Amino acid sequence: MHPDFKPHGVKVKPRSVNNIRGLALMYRRLLFKCEDNKSLNVVKSLEIILGKLGVVLIIKTMEEMGNCEAAASPDTLELLIREDVYDALHNNDGRARFTICHEIGHLTLHENIALARANNGGHKIFEDSEWQANTFASELLMPFNICKTINSAIQVQIMYQTSYEASAYRLMKLESEKPTKALANVGSI
Repeated sequence: MHPDFKPHGVKVKPRSVNNIRGLALMYRRLLFKCEDNKSLNVVKSLEIILGKLGVVLIIKTMEEMGNCEAAASPDTLELLIREDVYDALHNNDGRARFTICHEIGHLTLHENIALARANNGGHKIFEDSEWQANTFASELLMPFNICKTINSAIQVQIMYQTSYEASAYRLMKLESEKPTKALANVGSI
């Protein structure tokens, strides 16, 4: 865990990166029918596939939602999206794509909790609803098995239609998951 981590979400059932990675890949491959080396069609995934599963999209004005770009209610299967974010999604905006996949993460990972931007503090990173949803969005949009072979954030950005910031952060996190040379050499003694 990063020593400077401060919870941003509410405390939820703990989940590891590998657990979230597995769920995201299952959604990507089986539900959304997207190959790992292709950009996920978030609009189709949201409007058609999740719609068939009962997810209700509610587009709201900026006045209605204020600073909140989108919000998910896992218990009612409602996804509220601010109209400018919805428009940006239809233009393949990387930030909007990540935002919607983040909310899909909430729908997938969380239930029987009131998701809010405020946190109740005192929980670990792997128990944080916002960390989990961000991890799900990263794994869904930028699959681990492909991104671990790429060294360029720009290449990830182009391949997966994500923002540069999300792509660079993804590669930085994957770099921190690599075993150190000392650990890598243990098996060769």
